Amino acid sequence: MKAQQKQPNILFIAIDDLRPQLNAYGLNHMITPNLDALAAKGRLFKNHFAQVPTCGPSRAVMLTGQNLKSKKEIYHPYLGNKLANQPETENPETFIHHLKQNGYYTVGMGKISHSISGKRKKAYELPYSWDTFISNKDGYQMYASGAKRNKKVTPPFEMLKVSDETYPDGRLAQLAIKELEKRATSDKPFFMAVGFLRPHLPFSAPKKYWDLYNRKEIPLSPNPDAPKDVADEFLHPSSEFFGQYYSPEKGGVRKRISDAYAKKVIHANFASVSYVDAQVGKVLNKLKELGLDKNTIVVVWGDHGWHLGDQTIWGKHSAFENALKSTMIVKTHKMKKAGKATESLIATVDVYPTICELAGVSKPVGLDGKSFVSILNNPKKKTRDAVLSYWRDVVSLRTDRYRFAVYNDGKSQEMMLFDHQKDPNETENIATKHPEVITNLLPLLKKMNKGYLPDLK
Repeated sequence: MKAQQKQPNILFIAIDDLRPQLNAYGLNHMITPNLDALAAKGRLFKNHFAQVPTCGPSRAVMLTGQNLKSKKEIYHPYLGNKLANQPETENPETFIHHLKQNGYYTVGMGKISHSISGKRKKAYELPYSWDTFISNKDGYQMYASGAKRNKKVTPPFEMLKVSDETYPDGRLAQLAIKELEKRATSDKPFFMAVGFLRPHLPFSAPKKYWDLYNRKEIPLSPNPDAPKDVADEFLHPSSEFFGQYYSPEKGGVRKRISDAYAKKVIHANFASVSYVDAQVGKVLNKLKELGLDKNTIVVVWGDHGWHLGDQTIWGKHSAFENALKSTMIVKTHKMKKAGKATESLIATVDVYPTICELAGVSKPVGLDGKSFVSILNNPKKKTRDAVLSYWRDVVSLRTDRYRFAVYNDGKSQEMMLFDHQKDPNETENIATKHPEVITNLLPLLKKMNKGYLPDLK
């Protein structure tokens, strides 16, 4: 029996800024047939939460299975700076390195750690993880013309009648297809990571994906105002959206933009989601065409969420649900109760031990995550009572019912609490109204925090 038949292949698809915004999540206005089809054959996670609502650090947690230890580590090149040019040790730098050490051929392309080239200042961000990293030299192209973002002239979206391959994700899908063809002739099990850019800003997508939606029918945010009784410290001015791109209107903390402009931006986001869904579909279709789907685990992971005007925020970088909840779909070839979604809580930090178990390799000691393979076998299983996330001076705890967050900059402390049974859109902070809930949740938050914010009271 060939090695590839003994161990499963793993196709890992990372999608930038993809909140749980698929038809499969019950959003009937979304046109995402390929990811929906995967969910119908796999396990859709309705409560997957990232530890950090920004790209680089969230990916660092996913790759290492380790929570960040302080707010100083929240910056995009964190993992690259930590690993690049360092000697190889017995301890694997990432779960990809661990798979490589255990007989897997590992190949990556697109945005996996943070840099699309896979490098940090000419040195590989993950120097020992990859057998091959396929660099898409023009991966940072944001607009069809090749222009870079400019807050004075370039908008946060683009609609042109162009081919899918005009933008990096279209070309990335073709690279992935070619690599799958190579893997199909190998006896060695493979781990292949493909990192798509959209729907990260700017929301650039070919016109045909915009045409899938009628702007008049596009829904606005169900919670476009700042939550009642929430402190300003939990809000932010959406500086990426309003500060790095040209916008005819300015919003931010407690300030809404017009409904007309909001619909235009949301339309652009929807088009970007449908565009990336189509690219994922091309890769999955090739996997099936080659017969590799019979022994390949597929993981689709969104690195964090995104506010589409929710709580007056356009972007990520918050401790609210919309910034921390993201897409997660896992399909195994021997899945029980396939197509059944799960409400069980899981975290990005859980990816590492889960992949180890699925691949049949030992789990290194010292990981912070918990394997959720039991949930893949039974959607009603539970591996966690809570998930902890963090952003700058805020730690945020999510249980089955509550979102509880604490801001502490070493000088002052604020709290916010939302009851998701009664207020799933997080419209009213009930921290002062329900001190008994705070009394129960604060010790758990402190226990899970492990010193990230040392001054919590």
